[in-house]
Amino acid sequence: MGQIKKEGSSWYFVAELGTDPITGKRRRKKERGFKTKRDAEKALALVEAAVYKGTYFAPSSMLLKDHINDWFKSKKNSISIQTANTYEAYLKNRIIPYIGHVQLAQLSPVLLQKFVNELKDEGLASSSVKKIYSIVKGALDYAVNMELLPSNPITKIQLPKDSKKEMAVWDVPEIQSFQKAACLDRLYPAFYLAITTGMRRGEILGLRWRDVDLEKEMLYVRQTLSKDGKHSLSEAKTKASIRSIKLSNDTAALLRKHKAGVAKEKLSLGPEYVDNDLIISTSKGTPINPENLKRTFQRLIKEANVPSIRLHDLRHTHATMLLACGVNAKVISERLGHTNIKTTLDIYSHVLPSMQEEAANRIDTLLRKSN
Repeated sequence: MGQIKKEGSSWYFVAELGTDPITGKRRRKKERGFKTKRDAEKALALVEAAVYKGTYFAPSSMLLKDHINDWFKSKKNSISIQTANTYEAYLKNRIIPYIGHVQLAQLSPVLLQKFVNELKDEGLASSSVKKIYSIVKGALDYAVNMELLPSNPITKIQLPKDSKKEMAVWDVPEIQSFQKAACLDRLYPAFYLAITTGMRRGEILGLRWRDVDLEKEMLYVRQTLSKDGKHSLSEAKTKASIRSIKLSNDTAALLRKHKAGVAKEKLSLGPEYVDNDLIISTSKGTPINPENLKRTFQRLIKEANVPSIRLHDLRHTHATMLLACGVNAKVISERLGHTNIKTTLDIYSHVLPSMQEEAANRIDTLLRKSN
């Protein structure tokens, strides 16, 4: 039986929690600070009822940062190197400095809502806030499974609403201006592939000659290069990311020409050439650092005097051009490696109004021909 006692002007209770199965010692819970004896009795009754039902959780005094470090040791064995690096950066720079000092037992929806709101107020993108949310949620789900928490408090908070930015893409004359300025640059094939296939940066930099069938004019996305440019990753972003892409005649011709140039470099360097079988590489065959590709792209944009866009926006440019030409959205979804067509339509919904108008006009044209 628990006990109710007075301490100065306030009351406290001591509850019996049973025997520790590991140490064999009696477990007790003591809670102070009740203004009346009745308040202490009510609180004690709730604890005793939970103990009887087997649903009682002893509040953990473990700090969130210590729990997260334990969780991450297990988690990183089940995710890719690139994802693990992303998690680690968020933990180090955002999560632990802000809430790492809080005890697990002290975490509440109010505290976590404030944390998320502060991230958004600092100007973090909604996608980054959602990523941080998912990391903390994963760590706290693990705490629930390990019986350190009765429930996950972060599931009760509200995430900030997405603020969709207007997508920046080039039109055909702008693409042609860029091509004219960039065509002699060593890294031009990377930018050309982005425009004509919609591949992601890491996919282009990880592409090997063995992944391309120039005779059938087909390309197979099987690996990516990590963001730091140090690792080839066989893990795809999603299952749909491992895919085949049909090349245009001009793209296949450009790759044939590029392959001949690479062969000359191999011959001239001899044993000094590091053959990683990469299509896009340095003159010595080593992987291109993604940041160097980005810097080259920005330099060529200035030389071409076209609107500044991100390298990733070449992927959007590819998709937008195909949609505007009336290519089936399912085909575009497969080329981009989206998990489903809904993702494609959600991202490129800005193109759909003009397509609706074109579709309506085509109906008129068809019906007039039939009369």
